[in-house]
Amino acid sequence: MAANPNLLTLFGGSAATPTSMSSSEAVTFYNQSLKNAGKDTERLRADPTIKRELASLFKAVDKARAPEDLLRDPDARRVLMQGLGLADQVDNAGLAIKALTSDPSKPNSLAKQLPDQRWSSAAAQLDFAASGLKKLKDPAFRQLISDGLVEYRRLSAISKKSQIVADALAIKALPDTKPNIYTVLGDKVMRRVATTVASLPDQLALQSIEAQARSLSARFDVDQFADPKKRDKLIQRYLVAASGSGISLMA
Repeated sequence: MAANPNLLTLFGGSAATPTSMSSSEAVTFYNQSLKNAGKDTERLRADPTIKRELASLFKAVDKARAPEDLLRDPDARRVLMQGLGLADQVDNAGLAIKALTSDPSKPNSLAKQLPDQRWSSAAAQLDFAASGLKKLKDPAFRQLISDGLVEYRRLSAISKKSQIVADALAIKALPDTKPNIYTVLGDKVMRRVATTVASLPDQLALQSIEAQARSLSARFDVDQFADPKKRDKLIQRYLVAASGSGISLMA
């Protein structure tokens, strides 16, 4: 299953405190998580709770008259947005309705204007503006949502044990396309990985976005996110650097 790239941005922190791991333990846990990904995915696909949640979502889709009706349903919105990579925005119902029903093909649409690119990506996938609920009634698209939900729950479980390893797995799943520096800065996980490897302080966030871009560009090559071999090396550097830094990854 191809991972939903939007899932990358979800793991900005966890309510539970992850177990502290040494760098060698983090590397071992990362490798184990990669090895067990298929088995864990199949287990979650068969999980009765996830099956019930998906059935409830698709029932709500079939009952809804319009996308706005569906997004006003808190349970349906939660499952849908988790499956689309927007789990951290579930409680922001007003923004979800306005952004996801806007037309991302228009540069002045809300989804396109928001700095968080997940909104325009999700709006394009759903196609609410052009086709209403039609996409969500397509079995193939429903499978995409199901796969996204399962992957979100898998990475969420890992993040409770190690946020660092969850970050590394999310980076591993990136598409082979080069992000620009502003995309990296606006993405919780890519930003955390890049600034940690570049040894940039948290105080970087106090600077203007242009100053942040200059500082990061001077010390980090974004090509590392796009090239599979460079990405693997970046992951190993991050696992070691983040595990040994003593920095907090809960915010």
